[in-house]
Amino acid sequence: MNNILTNLSKIIAKAETFAIITHIRPDGDAISSSLSIFWYLIDIGKKATNIDIIIPEFISDFSFVPGIENLKKEPQKEQYDVVIVVDCSNMSRIQCVNVLNYAKTSICFDHHEQTSIKSTYSIIDSSAPSCTCIIYESLHCTRKEFLECIATGLISDTSNLTLNITNRTINLINELKNLNINIDSISSKISSASDRTIQLTEIAKKRGCFHSISNNSIFCTYLLQKDLLDSEKSLNTLNHKAIISELQNSIKYSSLILLIENNNGEFRGSLRTFNNNIDLNAICCKLVSEGKLLKGGGHSYSSGCTAVGSCNDIFNFIIHEMSNYNK
Repeated sequence: MNNILTNLSKIIAKAETFAIITHIRPDGDAISSSLSIFWYLIDIGKKATNIDIIIPEFISDFSFVPGIENLKKEPQKEQYDVVIVVDCSNMSRIQCVNVLNYAKTSICFDHHEQTSIKSTYSIIDSSAPSCTCIIYESLHCTRKEFLECIATGLISDTSNLTLNITNRTINLINELKNLNINIDSISSKISSASDRTIQLTEIAKKRGCFHSISNNSIFCTYLLQKDLLDSEKSLNTLNHKAIISELQNSIKYSSLILLIENNNGEFRGSLRTFNNNIDLNAICCKLVSEGKLLKGGGHSYSSGCTAVGSCNDIFNFIIHEMSNYNK
């Protein structure tokens, strides 16, 4: 790993033009990871005009992240010296994936359990609590904006420090505090639910129902296209993690399955669990291999999926697999 990082430092130092890309429906970690790379490049003397952070649509709840005004809707150049992919495990989920075809060098930072990104260099660590954690440990930078991005991604991807709280997570939070980053302020901004999030959470709560398997209480719920505003129907600007956080704050459950219908007639699923005996990534991958989900995977405690069919069928597929972990 040290040799890879040494090589990357040399490549980045020589490069002049950069593109930073991430996954579709970018969440707090994806946005913050992209911007932390931007601030690192600025800190080492790269020109902002030569750095394209390509995120066509983003969740307005993260407008407070330093540098958000630098996001671009499309590539500004025909070719880049370096293209950096952050927080994405699958080629099919990359926004502006064609940019990779015109890169002299590509770099991938990711923390998902199964990563298939084709890049020149890969810095992958599935044990990391967020992609920003990997970026912090790989790129030594103490610029305030960089550190605030690191904290935002970490707090966001751990559901405000409630999921995957390992010693590594705690140590990073303490390091950021020692570097004068206001963790409480960032946490407050992330946890401050918008009126729209509260509205959608209430709809989801009323529709939801519990399924009990041994000591695992599973809350299943869904949102349909008819529930969404026109600007939300693609799901790119919908903060599903904020809805999950609100559900978590108001309903006691061991596991959650939230399905949201997109404008292609598919359901995008978000799975969460506090049950250490359940591996959501393994469940999603198994269901994909059986043809019951179109796509799926992520982490043992937090995964996503795409499926077609009725909500009840999708719920039952997932719950059946969860039951195998409670026998």
